[in-house]
Amino acid sequence: MSYWAHKFDWRAWERRLNALNHFTWEGIHFVYQRVASGRGVPLILTHGWPSSFLDYVDMLPMLDYFDVVVPSLPGYGFSPRPPKVGINYRYVSERWHRLMSELGYSRYGASGYDFGAGVTTILALDHPESVIGIHLTTLESDLTPVVDDTELSDVERSYLAVSRGWDATERGYSAIQSTKPQTVGYGLNDSPAGLAGYVGEKWRSWSDVTPPDDFLCATLTLYWVTQTITSSMRDYWDNRWHPVDPTYVSTPTAFGVFAHQTVPEGEPPRPYLERVYNIHRWTVFPRGGHFAPAEEPAAVAGDLTAFFHDLS
Repeated sequence: MSYWAHKFDWRAWERRLNALNHFTWEGIHFVYQRVASGRGVPLILTHGWPSSFLDYVDMLPMLDYFDVVVPSLPGYGFSPRPPKVGINYRYVSERWHRLMSELGYSRYGASGYDFGAGVTTILALDHPESVIGIHLTTLESDLTPVVDDTELSDVERSYLAVSRGWDATERGYSAIQSTKPQTVGYGLNDSPAGLAGYVGEKWRSWSDVTPPDDFLCATLTLYWVTQTITSSMRDYWDNRWHPVDPTYVSTPTAFGVFAHQTVPEGEPPRPYLERVYNIHRWTVFPRGGHFAPAEEPAAVAGDLTAFFHDLS
């Protein structure tokens, strides 16, 4: 809080962000970076919670193989949330597909983590003719394999035991955000200290090394000035009460495994995720946690480039 109140320079971030190409389309804010040659592979990147498009800013200069589209999820930052229920993975993925079509891309790649992994997965399921491949750095909890315990391997059981331990210590936020997000939202939207404590605790617990205060304060400021912390938390409510029914994803899939959270969530075994995804590339990284694009941008950018280069 002291850094945010006395040292943080939002004007410096404004100058940095104003150097990017920002657009809006049907209420969706997005950053758009095209390859000068005009031959970039189209790629849409989707962040999660409690994050924003800022997670990808450091990666953008490293993605010179792609025409990059980085939207803000509905209800986050500069994308207002529609005043209705049902804004779930499928709703957002359909908006993303229409956005890419409006930009002139009939074939494109997609990548994301957290809610972004859910949106990216459903995008591949619903539009396999358009999505050439997907790259994920987390497994979205709502889309995990449904497997009888008798069919699990010992390695899978060990991973799920660690994951359940994480749920017991970390998932309290999800219970309230998927049932009564407005209740906690009023407090967070009224108190900078409350917002910083609630969001900052997630970044500390779920990261390998917590990102610098300057980045975290930029994220906090984006939520604060747009008053979108409450609307962002409605993702949990909408996806709980308007769930999607996932099936096997046949689209070529890459996983970048960043399993070094401060509070361990476990390293998912490849066979476990192969129950759901057609995995073509599997890379386990020595550093980085839940927020991999912000924590290890060079590693994520390199893995993305290698995967889509091989596909083409």
